[in-house]
Amino acid sequence: MSEVSQNPHHEDEIDLFDLVDDVRDKWYWLVGSVLVGMVFAIAYAVIATPVYETEATIMEVAPSELLAFNQPALRNTLKLAGVSKTADKEGNDGAVLLIDEPVFELDSESAFAGARSAIRSASTRKAFYGQILESDDPELIDLVSSVDLTDEQNLANFLKRFSFTDSAANDNLDTYLRIRFELSTDPEMARDILNDYLAFALGQHQKRVRNEFEQKVGAELDLNRTWADNFRNVYESEKTRRIAMLEEAAEIASSIGQIKPFYNTNDVVVSSEPPLYMMGETALRQEAALLKSRGERTEDVFVEGLSVINNYVSTLERIGVDWASVKLVEIDQPALLPLRPIKPRKLLVVALGGFGGLMFGVLAALLAAASNRHLRRSERH
Repeated sequence: MSEVSQNPHHEDEIDLFDLVDDVRDKWYWLVGSVLVGMVFAIAYAVIATPVYETEATIMEVAPSELLAFNQPALRNTLKLAGVSKTADKEGNDGAVLLIDEPVFELDSESAFAGARSAIRSASTRKAFYGQILESDDPELIDLVSSVDLTDEQNLANFLKRFSFTDSAANDNLDTYLRIRFELSTDPEMARDILNDYLAFALGQHQKRVRNEFEQKVGAELDLNRTWADNFRNVYESEKTRRIAMLEEAAEIASSIGQIKPFYNTNDVVVSSEPPLYMMGETALRQEAALLKSRGERTEDVFVEGLSVINNYVSTLERIGVDWASVKLVEIDQPALLPLRPIKPRKLLVVALGGFGGLMFGVLAALLAAASNRHLRRSERH
């Protein structure tokens, strides 16, 4: 009795060897649980729909790939953001000034940045998804949408199939964007969809670049044509004023009988200009007639500064870019046919099933052994 009182908790102590003996005694629980776990895992691995993943990579192009767009003649041409005239101290017009500013430039870095933005854009993926739904391929439509889901849910699932790895996020020296796409059942369709999406997104990007280029060239043309019209209007006003002055001076010369010039160049004092009627009626009427007879084709020759603008407008009108030869990004790796599905990972599933069965079997064996001991203790009492 005293021995029991000295060790009141000896029956509550856990002996590791007793636990091992319990598991060994109830070994069938362990083996059975492992087998059941592996059977369920194998069944899942066989029944589960395989999911395939393919990826493509784009990189920044070499500057030489953009020569069709960044040709020296084109860069030198697209430089005219303003035209103005200098003025002397008395306010008279002076020389024509050209303000050089680049209108449009495209380097490999900005071309890649635009392509990366287009590919990662959700709006681009939405537009591509809409294009798939409008296609006549029911098999493809069934792969990317389900009748059991709403249109928004199908779209959300499609957007989640894409994932991206960007060098900008990793501070990598190489400039690249890796695009991944997942699709169930059909690995060939997964490859084709990603390649089609890449072509679609890059096509959208090139279309935006082309539209921006054409809009800026068009705006530059409109601006310079407006300047040319303004120069012509100023010239026409000055010409009309000059004709009126000549005709008035001719009337004065006629009234005083001044048919021929009253002076020659040797008689004119420097910085002193004689009255216009002293040129004589004949010269005055002849100059007025010549001004009136100038045709529209030859008129621009007499407009100060207009020849520069006209030449620039003509150059802009002849500008053309061979867009078929413009390469904005490098497709370093197109999407390839996946070798195996990424889901389910069968070996891992079976291993996890066996491990889960093992843990459950150990626990079941210990509980069974503890239950037997409890029953035997109850029978003794």
